[in-house]
Amino acid sequence: MGIGLIIYASTIIASRNTIYYYTTSETTNIEISKNERIKLGGFVVENSISKDAGFTIFTITDGNKDIEIVFDGFIPDLFQENMGVILDGVFEDDAFFADDMLVKHDNEYVSSDGETYNVENYSE
Repeated sequence: MGIGLIIYASTIIASRNTIYYYTTSETTNIEISKNERIKLGGFVVENSISKDAGFTIFTITDGNKDIEIVFDGFIPDLFQENMGVILDGVFEDDAFFADDMLVKHDNEYVSSDGETYNVENYSE
């Protein structure tokens, strides 16, 4: 009985802490209402970042479909072209209006002297 309760509680906690997001291609296969908030993930397209009227405008892709992003929020320091991002917002017409961003990064760190470390496997 105790092990079953632990497994059940672990499953509930994990499901509440899991972030699901759609890729740009997946948005063509789902029905999203106009004001429904979703998480959208993709890679920032090279040479697509611009500023307009206080908004950051850029395009993301999963390699198959591009979506224009109008972002009104805090830009993380790691945000750059070709970087993976997960955005929280709503679709309006053909653009995605987002106000929250997570930047996905790899496990490599390059120090100021140019040496590369794999953070996942690094230990002192």
